Amino acid sequence: MDSRHRKDEAQRYLETYAATHGEDLALRVYTSRLLGADPSLVLHGGGNTSVKSAAVDLLGERVDVLFIKGSGWDLATIEPRGFPACRLAPLQRACELAEMTDEQMVALLRGQMLDPASPTPSVEALLHAIIPAKFVDHTHADAVLSVVDQRGSAEAVQAIYGDEALFVPYVMPGFTLARRVAEFVRARLERGALPSLMILDKHGVFTWGDTAEESYTRMIDAVTRAEQYIAERSEIAPHPTVAAPDPEIRAAIGPVVRGALARASGRPWVATLRTSLQLVAFCDRDDLARISQIGCATPDHVIRTKARPLVVDAYDASDTARFRATVEQAIARYVAEYHEYFRRSCAARGVVRDELDPFPRVLLFPGVGALCVGGSRAEAEIVADIYHHTASVIEAAEALGGYQPVSELDLFDMEYWSLEQAKLKLGAGQRGPLDRRIALVTGAASGIGLATAAAFLAAGAHVVLVDRDEEPLEKAAAALDGRHRGRWLKIACDVRSEASVSRAFSQAAAHFGGVDVVVSNAGRAFSGAIHTPEGHEALCASLELNLLGHQNVARAAARVLLAQDSGGAILFNASKSAFNQGPDFGPYAVAKAALVALTRQYAVDLGPHGIRANAVNADRIRTALFGAGLLEARARARNVSIDDYFRDNLLRRETTAADVAQAFLYLATAEATTGCVLTVDGGNAAAFPR
Repeated sequence: MDSRHRKDEAQRYLETYAATHGEDLALRVYTSRLLGADPSLVLHGGGNTSVKSAAVDLLGERVDVLFIKGSGWDLATIEPRGFPACRLAPLQRACELAEMTDEQMVALLRGQMLDPASPTPSVEALLHAIIPAKFVDHTHADAVLSVVDQRGSAEAVQAIYGDEALFVPYVMPGFTLARRVAEFVRARLERGALPSLMILDKHGVFTWGDTAEESYTRMIDAVTRAEQYIAERSEIAPHPTVAAPDPEIRAAIGPVVRGALARASGRPWVATLRTSLQLVAFCDRDDLARISQIGCATPDHVIRTKARPLVVDAYDASDTARFRATVEQAIARYVAEYHEYFRRSCAARGVVRDELDPFPRVLLFPGVGALCVGGSRAEAEIVADIYHHTASVIEAAEALGGYQPVSELDLFDMEYWSLEQAKLKLGAGQRGPLDRRIALVTGAASGIGLATAAAFLAAGAHVVLVDRDEEPLEKAAAALDGRHRGRWLKIACDVRSEASVSRAFSQAAAHFGGVDVVVSNAGRAFSGAIHTPEGHEALCASLELNLLGHQNVARAAARVLLAQDSGGAILFNASKSAFNQGPDFGPYAVAKAALVALTRQYAVDLGPHGIRANAVNADRIRTALFGAGLLEARARARNVSIDDYFRDNLLRRETTAADVAQAFLYLATAEATTGCVLTVDGGNAAAFPR
C-alpha cells in the first residue's frame, strides 16, 4: 500500500481551514480523508480519527480538547465540523473508573463537548483520549482483518510486528475497551516506551504520532506489512473460471427477491446486484455454505449486513414461479434461524431485548454474485461494498489458516448495542409517501414527465427517468435536486420499440431490483383531419406512439410487477381529448381514447394481482407537446389568444405540469383506486368522465 500524503495537498488544507479551525484540525481533516478515500482501509462511516489540541470554550477560556470524529460522519468527506471538541482531562479520568454504562459514557462525552450542537463523539473517544499521542488513526483495514480473523491471530501479529505492536484481545468497543487499552498502555509504559501501533483482535488497527502525516504514514506501513505477510505465507485457492452472469438472469433475480422480501416483511426494499468476477468466483466456491456463515469480518459491520448472508442455491431463475418458491423458502429458513439465534443469544447473555427485523441484507447466488438490499439504494450500496470486502477478507484468512472472526455472541452484543443502532437512526431521515418505492417514468426529460419525476423523488421514491434521446436526459438529470443524487437512473429508450422498452425495464430491475410504480407518459400531439391522406398518416403514427407505445410500457411493467407479486401501479398520461375531441385533432384524440380503454382493461386484468391501473386526463399544459406551431393552431381553432387558451376552463386558471405530477403522485399512493380517470384540466364540463 502506497502513501498518498502530499505536501502540496496538506498545504492546501492549511490554507482552507487553518485560519478558522486551526492547523491541527486542518491537517486532521486532510489525512482523515486520505484514509476514508481507500475502501480497503475504511468503509461508509467506519474507522475514526482524532487530534489532541486546544480550543476556546464558551467562556473564552483556552482548554485542552480532543477533536474526535463525530457519529454519522464519513472519513472520506469529513469537514472540521465533523470533529466535535471534548474537554480532554475528564475523558482521560473516566478510564480510571471501575465501570460505566453506555448511557453514562454518552452522557459524559456530550457533557464535555464545547459546542452542544456538535455531533455526538465516536463511541471510541475515551480510547483515543488515553493514547498518549497527538494524532490517532483507527481503521478496519482488509489486510489486518485477514490476519486477525484467523486461528492463532496473536502469533501472526507477533510474526509481523514483533514488539512494535500492542496486541489487545477482542473486547467490545466502548468503555470496557477503553479501560482495557488503558491497562495495556500503562503496563507497556512501565516496561519502556509505548509503540506507535496497536492491533485490536478481530477488530482493526490503531496508529498514532506527533503529526498527522506521521500517524497516517504509520497506518500505511502497518497495513503494507500485513499485506506482505499474507502474500508470503498464503496461497489463495484458485478460483474456477467464471464469466459475467447472463443479463436476463441479472434482471430476473431482483424483482423476485424484492417481492418475496416485501411479502415477508410488509415493506418494500431497494436492491443492488454485485456481479464482479471476484464475487461470482466467491459464490462459486465449493465451501461457500460453510465459510459464508462464520460471521462478519469486523463486528462493526453486523448492523449493516447482519451476522451472515443468505445463500440461495439450486435455483432456476428462468422459471419465475419455481424461482419465487425457492427464494420464499430460503427467506423463511433464514428468518427461522434468525429467531433461534436471537433466542439463543438472549438466553446465553441473560438479557431481554426487542428483536430487530430478521431479514437478510445479503443474498448470495452461485453463478451470479451478491444481491444486497436496504431501505434505499444508498443503504444497499453500503451493504454491497462491505460484503465485497468481507469476501476478500474471508478468502485471505482462509488461505492463511482458517477464517475465525468474533463469536456469534460477540456479534449479537454488537448488533443489539444501542450505540450501534443509533448510527443507523442518524441516517434514516424523514420518510415520504413513496419511501422505498421504485418508479419508472417515460418521457421524463421534460414537461409532465420531468415534473412527475421530481415530485416522486421529493416523495422519497427512487426514479428511473426514461426518454428517447440521451442529451435531453442529461439536461433533465442536471435540473433535478442534487439532494436526490443516487436515487435516480436515466435510460435512453424508444417506447415504440418493444425490445427497447424491455431492455429499459431489465436495466431498471438490475439497478434498483425492480419497479413499483410506472408512469407511462411519453407521447406527442398529432393533428389533421383523419379522412385526409395526411390525417390518416398522422393517425397511424399517433397510434404507434400514443397507444402501442403505452402498451409496450405496460406489458413490460406487468412482467416485472407480476414477478414481484407485491402489487404496484401502472399509470397512464391520457388526455381530455379522449372525452372531448377538438376539430382536426382526431389523430391524437382517437389514440388517447383508446389509451383510456387500455387503462381500464389493465385494471380488470391485473386487479386480481393487486396491480392498479389508472389514468390522468390533463389539458392544455405548456410543454413541448405544443411545439411546431401546434399551440397557435389550437388557439386559432378555439378562437382565443394563447394565454386565454390555457385559462379557458371552469376555474379560469392555467393548469401546470406540476399539477399533473401531483395527480400521478396521488394515484401512485391510492391503494384502493383502480380503473380511474382523474381529470387535471381546470374543469371542462364537456370532458367530464362518463
